[in-house]
Amino acid sequence: MQNNHAGSILGERDGLRVIDCKACGWAHLETLPDAGELTRFYESRFWQIEKAGALERIEQQHEWWSEIYGDWLELCARHTDGRDLLDVGAGYGFFMDTSKTLGWNPWGIEPSRVACEYADRVLGWQPFNHPWQDWDYSMSFHVVSALWLVEHLPDPLRFLRWAHDQLVPNGVLLSVVPSDFSPVQLRANHEVDRPFWWIDKTHLNYFTPESFANLLGRVGFRIVERSTLFPVEQFLLDGQDYTNNPALGEIIYNGVTHGDLSMTRPERLACYGEMARRGEGREIVVVEVKDENGA
Repeated sequence: MQNNHAGSILGERDGLRVIDCKACGWAHLETLPDAGELTRFYESRFWQIEKAGALERIEQQHEWWSEIYGDWLELCARHTDGRDLLDVGAGYGFFMDTSKTLGWNPWGIEPSRVACEYADRVLGWQPFNHPWQDWDYSMSFHVVSALWLVEHLPDPLRFLRWAHDQLVPNGVLLSVVPSDFSPVQLRANHEVDRPFWWIDKTHLNYFTPESFANLLGRVGFRIVERSTLFPVEQFLLDGQDYTNNPALGEIIYNGVTHGDLSMTRPERLACYGEMARRGEGREIVVVEVKDENGA
C-alpha cells in the first residue's frame, strides 16, 4: 500500500475513520495497524475472540453455505479444466470441504491455530497453519480463492500479486469482499440507530465494484464472472433496523437463506449475476482470469 494516504473522509464510527485514499485508489481506514501486530491478531484472537460464536452460526447454516460455495465453484469451473485449488484464509475449512465434495483438490492456508485444529479434527483437513506470506510450497494452482480476505489486509496489492504468481497460466482467482459505501447503504445510513454500522476495526479496506475491479486490473486479472449476495440493507429501508438488534438480524438472515435455498443453482446464478451486473448486492463476488501480460 502507498505511504502518502490522503483523501476525503467517507465515514467514521467508534474512533475509526475511513478515507477515500487517492494514493491507493480505494477507501481504507485512515490509521492502519502494525503488520506484526495484525499477524498476531489473526493467529490468536480473530476467530477465538473477535468472531466468537461464528462457528456455531456457520454450522447451523451449513446447507446454505454449501450451496453458495457450490455456486461460486461452478463459476470458476467455467474457466478452468483443472481442479487444484488453494483457499487462502481458509478459516474452519468449510469452503475446502465443499470443494472436495464437488471434485476439487483443495489446499488451504489459515493463520489461526484454533481454526486449523477444527478443520483437521472435524472435517479432515489440515490447512497450512501460517500467514500466506510464509507459504513456501513450489506448486501452481488452477484456482486461488480469497473469500472475505482482501478487506482485512494492510497491503492488498502485495497479496494479489502473490496470488497471481500461485496460478497456472490462465488460472482463476475467486475473490469475495463486502460492497461498501454503496448507494443503498448510504440511503439506509439515515434510517438507523447505528450510523456507518459497516465500519469495523478488522476491515482495513472498503471497496466498490469499480474500485475493486480497478485494483484487480492493476495486478493483471481480467474479470470474467460476477455475482453477489442479497442486499440485506434493503430491510433497513423498510424500517427493520437490525444494526443494533441481533435478534432481528438473525430473523432477517434466516429469511434470506431460506429464499436462496428455495431457488435452484441456475436460478441463483442468474439472479445474483444480474444483480451484480447492476452494481447491487451486499458482496462483490468476482471470478478473474490471470492475464499473462499483467502484474
